[in-house]
Amino acid sequence: MPSPVIPPHLPAHQLLLVDDDPVLLETLTDLLLHEGFKVTTAESGEGAERLLATAHPPFDLVLTDLVMPGKSGLDVLRKALEVNPSCTVLILSGFGTVREATEAMDLGAYGMVTKPLHLDQFRNMLRRLLERIELIHERDQLRARVRELQARIDSLEATKGRMEMLAHRISPMTDAGSEALGDLERLAGLKARGMLTEEQFEAAKKALLSRWLA
Repeated sequence: MPSPVIPPHLPAHQLLLVDDDPVLLETLTDLLLHEGFKVTTAESGEGAERLLATAHPPFDLVLTDLVMPGKSGLDVLRKALEVNPSCTVLILSGFGTVREATEAMDLGAYGMVTKPLHLDQFRNMLRRLLERIELIHERDQLRARVRELQARIDSLEATKGRMEMLAHRISPMTDAGSEALGDLERLAGLKARGMLTEEQFEAAKKALLSRWLA
């Protein structure tokens, strides 16, 4: 028997499976559980939308039938991407639904699997889905890191701006002015090396300013 898509030593991915056919729903659930996924099921588009709206954290992988009574797979697709724009949605499509399947791809579905399923092809698709999810997670982590670095740069630039303003107020030709700038530069150096927090730096700076500018 082939090894599961998600090895046992790795955490299971949370997956939402949507299909109005109870037999197929049960069969796919068993298959996905064996492949290492943690599966949540819905038997209708309406049920899937409720689960998507309340899931915390949001689902990052959804497999949904395309044609269902009431809310269709297209509705599930829209809701999934509304809740989590990074969600990967795979459409399960029967024969004779080419137009709807094309529309699903245009709306942002990752791919389509034709029913009845071919097991090897389906497992290969699952592997590609996981690779995409991992790339999305890495991208989101990099974006968060860039935002964090940008915030630190903005903070340092603001500190530099305040020091330059102070330099204009204190004459650099006087002993007091030289001492003031020297103390500020030492404080800024301690903060840059992580030896002072933002709050400690601001408190020390205010104390120095109140003494120098009194």
